[in-house]
Amino acid sequence: MIDEGKKAAKTVSLILAATAFSKILGLARQTMMAALYGDSMQNTAFSVALNIPLDFFDILFGAAVLGVFIPVYNSFDFEDEHAKKEAEKFSGVFINAVLLASGLLALLGIVFSRQIVGFVAKVDDETLELCSALLRILFPMIIFTGAVYCLTGILQSKGEFVAPALVSAVSNLGVVVYFLFLDRYFGVYGLAMAYLVSWIIQLITLVVPLGRKKYKYRLILDFKNPALAKCLRLALPIMAGAWLVPLCKQIGLHFSTLCENPNAAVASFTNSWQLFLIITGILTYSISNYIFPKLAQNAGDETKFAGIVKTGLSAACFLIMPVACLSCALRKEAVAVIYMRLQFTPELAASTAEMFSMLAPCMVMFSMIEICNRVFYSKKLVKFPMMAALSGIAANFALCRLFISFLGLPPFYIALSLLACQSLAALILAAALKTNIKGIFDRKFLANIAKIFLSSAVLLAIVEILYHIIGNDAFESGILRNISVAGVVALAGAVCYIGANMVLKTEEAKIFAKILKRDRS
Repeated sequence: MIDEGKKAAKTVSLILAATAFSKILGLARQTMMAALYGDSMQNTAFSVALNIPLDFFDILFGAAVLGVFIPVYNSFDFEDEHAKKEAEKFSGVFINAVLLASGLLALLGIVFSRQIVGFVAKVDDETLELCSALLRILFPMIIFTGAVYCLTGILQSKGEFVAPALVSAVSNLGVVVYFLFLDRYFGVYGLAMAYLVSWIIQLITLVVPLGRKKYKYRLILDFKNPALAKCLRLALPIMAGAWLVPLCKQIGLHFSTLCENPNAAVASFTNSWQLFLIITGILTYSISNYIFPKLAQNAGDETKFAGIVKTGLSAACFLIMPVACLSCALRKEAVAVIYMRLQFTPELAASTAEMFSMLAPCMVMFSMIEICNRVFYSKKLVKFPMMAALSGIAANFALCRLFISFLGLPPFYIALSLLACQSLAALILAAALKTNIKGIFDRKFLANIAKIFLSSAVLLAIVEILYHIIGNDAFESGILRNISVAGVVALAGAVCYIGANMVLKTEEAKIFAKILKRDRS
């Protein structure tokens, strides 16, 4: 058991390291964007234009590609040669169907770019024209996004997790290079081309590890393929189940453009949102992407399935709760160090940090939602993610409309609406999990989660006390001062958190202690 746990820990650690490297480059990319464009009209136009094709893909295909493909692909018996050939044939058919659908969507997006921007965001005519032009450059990204998602599903199903986790590092590095050397010459139009090219490079980098797995792509379209038909039947509710993040992001952007200072609101929202996704994505996707194929492969074994679910949820809480606490406590230092330079003013940094204070607690909700969605996809209980997502979206829109349109409150309340909608979706999924998956919420599991929660509370209390003792005005202090304060506070918090887990004897602390003891012997 320990050997298996040790192997899983090492695999997840490699995925986490690869994901962290990619996210750090993504953070560097976002930092440069904030510094060079601040809260300018160009930033607003580019932020809206970039998010539209990516969110359209997520809304229509993103979760359907991975959420449908991985369970169906892994349902084939790869020990049987005939079934293995059928699985490879299905994967080719699936890839080509996604490429065809995303290609048609890209074409429609290019033709109707102006109308789409006018519907999504309320901006002035100059911003509208620039945004439309950028959108025509960026919309073809979804074709390559679709291909990357498909190849990622194949690689993860074949036990290759590191290459998919590293793939976004390639695109992020390409955009960073553009900012360093080319932005001064080509500006925001060149930036749009850099993003498009970076997705093409992502696709190319996945071909190499697929070749090593001896995968052979086939250019074939067969809409009568039984496995594809099975995917299509599952696709709509899975698509709806994945709408929570992209639609809430679009709702946030839309209501940001309705604020008193729309350019500053858009900049605050997009930068706090990106910081949230980068931090939580490192931890959440490392765990959920690792367990998803295993859930699909063990969907028929209730005992093993429940064990994988409990391990995934517990590990996610163990990793993300302390990070959420530290992120909230050190939000000002984080925003100041990462963003506050050149065009990104202290006022803009303060607004971004204020919004991030509401997004930090969302990390735990986001992680639970992602893992629970994969649990239900594996069991083909796709209606529950759909119900949770639609409920969360409705709550988010209603609250944003109340706070921004009716009451005229500041952009902070957009982030508060996001916290409320994520919490609602997580509660719905937790209730569905308790009712439909046997053996999850037993006493031992709930006690362990309670211990992790208590350890996180100890961390937060120590961090808040230490932070007030040190004292720091992040937006007036220099980078070195902010880094020093954050480092001291975070280190003290981490030590207290680990100590509390050891004292309370959480399952994660026991496994770590046993692995450490075995390695020493």
